[in-house]
Amino acid sequence: MTTQDDAGRRNRQRMLAAVLLTGAGLFDALAGVSDVYDDPYVVLTREGMFRLDVSGWMWAHLGAAVLMVAAGPLLLTGRRWSHGLAAVAAIVGIAIHLVVLPYQPLWALLVLGLAVAALRLLWHARPRARSDEVSASRRPSR
Repeated sequence: MTTQDDAGRRNRQRMLAAVLLTGAGLFDALAGVSDVYDDPYVVLTREGMFRLDVSGWMWAHLGAAVLMVAAGPLLLTGRRWSHGLAAVAAIVGIAIHLVVLPYQPLWALLVLGLAVAALRLLWHARPRARSDEVSASRRPSR
């Protein structure tokens, strides 16, 4: 495979990762806004019925959603730092959805799938050092 073909493939992977990350963030934001002011979780025990307040986690979801929605379009710029930002956004989204997985499994699995797919594409589309640059060990990079 030529260098130009490899660069084109990485560019397509980066664009798909941006679309997936933005889609996951939009879906998460829409679902999170609906749950911020509503606490639909009730636990029945022998001692009685307890209402759980999960609005703090929903605010965390909104924060992760904003981060994912912002990182997606920035990834299209092709800057090296945008890959790092998108990876952090995907990892934060994955971590938060793993916590809420027992409460909202379908929503969490959908966003987890999109974020994991975006993270995998980001890993394969990460920017490579150019061959004429010298690496930190003072040897030409490969």
